[in-house]
Amino acid sequence: MQEIKTSCGCGAAGVSIRVAPRVRFRCHCSKCQSVYRAAYADALMFRRGQVKPLDPAKLKWIRTKSPSPLVRGVCRSCEAPVVAHLFGGVSIVPAATLPDASSGAGASIALPEVACDIYYDTRVQDLSDAAPKYEGALAAYVGLTPSVTKVLALPGRALSAA
Repeated sequence: MQEIKTSCGCGAAGVSIRVAPRVRFRCHCSKCQSVYRAAYADALMFRRGQVKPLDPAKLKWIRTKSPSPLVRGVCRSCEAPVVAHLFGGVSIVPAATLPDASSGAGASIALPEVACDIYYDTRVQDLSDAAPKYEGALAAYVGLTPSVTKVLALPGRALSAA
C-alpha cells in the first residue's frame, strides 16, 4: 500500500498517511495559534486508522484545554504539532507537513480546498476567501459536523502514484 510520510520541522517525529485527504479546515482558536506558532492551524482531517505515527515514542500527547475532545501529539524535540485526535475517531494532520507537487520532493498529495474556518472570532489575521467562517465554540462544532461526517462516512481515496 502506498503511503506518504510527513515530519515536523526538526524531522524527529512524523506520521504515515495511507489515503488522500478529503477535508481541510483552518482553526483560529488561541490554542491552535499557540501550538502551531501561526495565525491559524491549516489542518487535514482523516479517519484515525488512516494516519499512523512513525515512532509513537517521539510524540508527547497534550491537551491544551480541559475538558477537550482534542488530544494533540507534538514532537518531543521541537514541540511542533504532528497529529491530533478529535473525539477518538478522527485524526488531524498539519497541512504544511505534507509534501506538495511544487516541492519536487517525489510523492505528493493534492490538498483539498478549505471547507471552513472555525473560531474565526479569535482570528489575528483576516482571510478573504469563500470558505465559511464560524465564530465561537458552538458554531465551530456545527461548522465541522459535515466535514467530520464526510471523513467518517466515506472510505479514503487511494494515493496516486507519484
